[in-house]
Amino acid sequence: MLEKYGTEIVISEKPQVQDMLDRYSSYVVISDENVFALYGEELFDRKRALLLPPGEESKTLNSAELCWKAMSNLGCDRHSLVIALGGGMVTDLAGFVAGCYMRGIDVMHIPTTLLGMVDAAIGGKTAVNVPPVKNLVGVLHHPKRVWINPSFLRTLSRREFCSGLAEVIKYGVIKDPEFFTFLEEKMENILQLDEECLKKIINRSCEIKAEIVNADEREQGERAILNWGHTFAHAIEAVTHYKKYLHGEAVAIGMCLAARLSFLLGEVEEKFIQKQVEICQKAELPTSLPDIPADQLIALMRRDKKSSFGKFSLIVAKKIGKVVRVTDVDQLLIEKTVV
Repeated sequence: MLEKYGTEIVISEKPQVQDMLDRYSSYVVISDENVFALYGEELFDRKRALLLPPGEESKTLNSAELCWKAMSNLGCDRHSLVIALGGGMVTDLAGFVAGCYMRGIDVMHIPTTLLGMVDAAIGGKTAVNVPPVKNLVGVLHHPKRVWINPSFLRTLSRREFCSGLAEVIKYGVIKDPEFFTFLEEKMENILQLDEECLKKIINRSCEIKAEIVNADEREQGERAILNWGHTFAHAIEAVTHYKKYLHGEAVAIGMCLAARLSFLLGEVEEKFIQKQVEICQKAELPTSLPDIPADQLIALMRRDKKSSFGKFSLIVAKKIGKVVRVTDVDQLLIEKTVV
């Protein structure tokens, strides 16, 4: 799907690791303690594992520095491979570590969450957080392979699985109305982890992400639409110190706010807001903003890396399946959206 950037995406329950290890002088696995205990022991040498505490709090420059020092001590060279085993936090961090070590070495992603499979592991975006701004420092560094094993989803908590559905819903809103309808009709089956439905949502999400990235790697145009709801979401995460919501939960709220903003701008009818809210509710995701001071939220949105010259750059909907970037949204409209 992403041959243009040297990325092979493999969806398979059969391990897709050993042939990669044979190509490199050595490897390290970056994972969190919980995930490695579930999946890593059978696949990798524990001595090559760099384990971090789970959660967004680990996605920092300090964690990256600890990884670089450990890799140096293990003798990693320019022909070594970094393997990311985990969710979005791990793939973001490991990609950043690989992209900077010795000016860039190869990375392979093994996402273990739905969010990682359909979004974080694909497209080359890597980053660490520099509070209060999420993903402030990063590099574009595409993985050589993304191995997606749908069976990993059966060990996820219900909450984690639903969090990943927010990114799946996003793809329907921004690019594919038929896929959005499929999600509306089959959400109950998806929540029951129906095998065919899981394959469908993973494959279609990866296709849409790859299509957009192939057209616009550096977010100069179309790739920006992947941020539907995310400017609101990142501010919500930051103001709640990454403790109240999982990323997908914040994205769900952000998409509902983005739908409301689109209505206030006169781009969609009120029915659009209803459809956005209802599909998130079907996926057991939050849809309303908690009691957060509007001025704090707006201040963080202004500092978002997608904004410039102090102006708000946001993704606005035209209809299900079509969204656009608006680069100068009036603050008064944002205030009306979040109060």
